Amino acid sequence: MTEKKRKLPSFKTDQSERKFWNRHSLEEFGDELEDLDVQIRPARTEQIALRLYEDDLKTLKKLAQRRGAGHTTLARSIVERWLAVSHR
Repeated sequence: MTEKKRKLPSFKTDQSERKFWNRHSLEEFGDELEDLDVQIRPARTEQIALRLYEDDLKTLKKLAQRRGAGHTTLARSIVERWLAVSHR
């Protein structure tokens, strides 16, 4: 009897994914996995103070809310992207 190939399911919640992986191994789905080009960097350790005009801060907060992020996270993301492009 040949072993039936399984397809990696999509998960609706983190809890359902945890339960699944408690019962299964990555080896069962090795043919569906792909390598990712990810750079793992150390945790951020430096802080800066940034003064903005009140209107700019309000705009930043609105943009962040639309994206489902905090305003400081969005500001950091913008600066990091700008640095990455400028550093080339």
